[in-house]
Amino acid sequence: MQQLHLLCLSLLVLGCILHVHGGNNVLDCCLRTSETPIPWRIVRDYQLQLVQDGCDIPAAVFITTKGKRLCAPLQAPWVVHLREKLDASSARKAKLHSK
Repeated sequence: MQQLHLLCLSLLVLGCILHVHGGNNVLDCCLRTSETPIPWRIVRDYQLQLVQDGCDIPAAVFITTKGKRLCAPLQAPWVVHLREKLDASSARKAKLHSK
């Protein structure tokens, strides 16, 4: 009977450890943004970081051609313009690949 209790306790502890370590999906969030405009030539893509997705601040996360992630304020005019330019470029590429 003691072995059964020990086995149940071991499984409970193991389950707690796996829940804490294995189930912890830490988001890679920007903690601050930079007001410095990013040259469009070094940007290949972007993602939106939103508060409702679990991050503290909203941001546009630009991915450079070298794979760096640069965080910018979502509503800054240069950010909106750069996002529009990237969206248009992606649409043109998709149209060419669909032909």
